[in-house]
Amino acid sequence: RKRTRPSTGVCQMDRLATVLLAAGLGSAALVLLRRQGRRMKKTRVALVDNGSLKPEATKSLRRLAAALSERSKLQVDAVSARFADRIKAKDLDGKKGEVLEGWFKRILEEDPQTEVRLLPLLIGPSDTLTKAMPESAKKVNALQVEIAPPLVSLCPALFGGQESGALQLAEMLRSRLLEIDLGPEDTVLLCDHGSPVPRVANAKMAVRDALATAIDRQVFSCCMERREGEAYDFNGELLQTVLLALPHGAIAKVALLFLQEGRHAGPGGDIEQIVAGAMEKRPDLSIRTTAVLAGHSLLEDLLLKRLEQSIPLRVFH
Repeated sequence: RKRTRPSTGVCQMDRLATVLLAAGLGSAALVLLRRQGRRMKKTRVALVDNGSLKPEATKSLRRLAAALSERSKLQVDAVSARFADRIKAKDLDGKKGEVLEGWFKRILEEDPQTEVRLLPLLIGPSDTLTKAMPESAKKVNALQVEIAPPLVSLCPALFGGQESGALQLAEMLRSRLLEIDLGPEDTVLLCDHGSPVPRVANAKMAVRDALATAIDRQVFSCCMERREGEAYDFNGELLQTVLLALPHGAIAKVALLFLQEGRHAGPGGDIEQIVAGAMEKRPDLSIRTTAVLAGHSLLEDLLLKRLEQSIPLRVFH
């Protein structure tokens, strides 16, 4: 299809939004951008995660999408960046999983006038958000697409300290730690998946600092896995390494910066196996991990806030 050029009015609005951003008025810029193009018949939201071959991850995404639909009064679909369409329908209660490109195609066929908002279920600005989502959206020029920020957004022009999302995630983790009986002398670790992208690690560190303040003690950051080499030291040490280096008789509580259960977190996952391996080598240790963040009411609150902060694709990328 021939790409349609934005109208003069739209271009002027974009320039004004850029001025507002430069002036540090991020909230005003977002409101201005989102007032454009409101003649669409309806809005459709895709709650987008990285994707997993584990059925429970897609089921969890669907539960969260249903909760957001109920609260927002918008139709929110569970969509993965990859993998979910490979899961057998019988393992997903008879309903096949969807990935972004297939979902876009279906929405375009149903109603090309639909306004689409992509809501990332992501801690930070990973490649799924900065590359996969915009690239998929650009293939459907007929749809008006907006993309929301990740849960933790450290862009100072758009979000101040309390609006970055780090405080909200820290509060979720604090409550998860209390669920596993956080003691005054316990060692607290914050563990995420690990990423080759520094800006994702920066989001984790912001959450770590906020969590340390929330529980009034030092929090050590680590990751489940990472690439080798000094170039990826921003991830911190591996969880296994940190656990094995704990003092004799230490009691450790591992706050999992994971959003859903799947191959990594949850029963039988990589984290559970790492912890079991560490305790086998160090039977003097006591180690417990928190539940994932899915199911926490504050997660829904933050996602709904991010949904209202989505910006047009032409500005995003």
